[in-house]
Amino acid sequence: MTQEQYLALCAKFLRGEHTPAEEALIKQYQDTDGLHNEHLAPLSQAEQERLHDILFNKLQASMQVNEAPVRKMFGWKYAAAAAVLIFASAGVYFLNKDNAATIAPATPKVAVVKKHIIQPGSNKAILTLANGQTISLDDTQKGNVNKQGNLAISRSGNGIVINHDGDKETEAAALALNTISIPRGGKYNITLPDGTQVWLNSASSLTFPTAFIGNERKVTLTGEAYFEVAKNKAKPFKIDVNGKQTVEVLGTHFNINAYSDERSIRTTLIEGSVKVNHGSGSTLIKPGQMAVNNLKDRVTVREADVDEVMAWKNDNFIFNNENITSIMKKVSRWYDVDVMYKGDMSDVNFDGNYQRSKGLDDLLTNIELVNKVRFVTEGRRITVIAK
Repeated sequence: MTQEQYLALCAKFLRGEHTPAEEALIKQYQDTDGLHNEHLAPLSQAEQERLHDILFNKLQASMQVNEAPVRKMFGWKYAAAAAVLIFASAGVYFLNKDNAATIAPATPKVAVVKKHIIQPGSNKAILTLANGQTISLDDTQKGNVNKQGNLAISRSGNGIVINHDGDKETEAAALALNTISIPRGGKYNITLPDGTQVWLNSASSLTFPTAFIGNERKVTLTGEAYFEVAKNKAKPFKIDVNGKQTVEVLGTHFNINAYSDERSIRTTLIEGSVKVNHGSGSTLIKPGQMAVNNLKDRVTVREADVDEVMAWKNDNFIFNNENITSIMKKVSRWYDVDVMYKGDMSDVNFDGNYQRSKGLDDLLTNIELVNKVRFVTEGRRITVIAK
């Protein structure tokens, strides 16, 4: 293999367009030659070390998550049509439309030391029953999880099913409130006693009664969740969101994003109809629309990017010219890391899609390649530094 072919193969690997055989070939070169690989001769010593570190981290991530190769996930709208930026270190490596390798003039940059690969979140939650008992939920449990009085909890797929198996619904059951809490680095699916399914994102919680009685079904949400509400025209489903608004439905699919560190509550309708009740009135939205509550008694309705809204549930990140501070909030919740900033981040935006099932290192590397920031990782703390 020529030097040019090897560098082109590295570029293909870093873009995520490689085959299993190509990944194995790169691993072979890394294992046998490492930093002494003669195919890296066109690069400076600093460039060779940087490329070696990135290839090593990406190979480690691939082996740890045991994933199949992923097609190209990142797009750079501002790249020239004739070249795709795929590597930045002491210089910038390009692959042009003829697959020719070129090296841009070197500019000094500080190497990023990545001490370990931060793994993605997983299915986990804490269920707190009305009597104060707590149950830790994860993927290791099978069959019935617990039975407390008339409340039966059983495993189903990647979540749990809550059933009230008493002879009749009682007022006491309606007053007995249970809470499922999702930590940072977690997600979970729960089926409520009425058959409503709820998918909860990281750093979220849902409080619900042991049984729904009376003329409504009411729950309380913090954080983010996607609902598929069981139809019952005689008993509306109501969600109290952070005490700031109420979402009322009969039977429909929708997503609510209501993290306390965000500036608004966003309710996105996928199908059916939803009424958003807020301080001064109520707002109806249609499928494909988003109601944005600015928390100052104002709700606006706009067309939603449904793929972006639902990305988290589908185990993806989708960033559409999104600011780095917003991106890192999502990263912090899903990868359970703390984030600090040094410098002005106001003009640091990013476009791209990324699988949430992958380790964090690869995402940070891709953001570094095309932005004026670098990341320093120390344990579970990430510092974002403006270049």
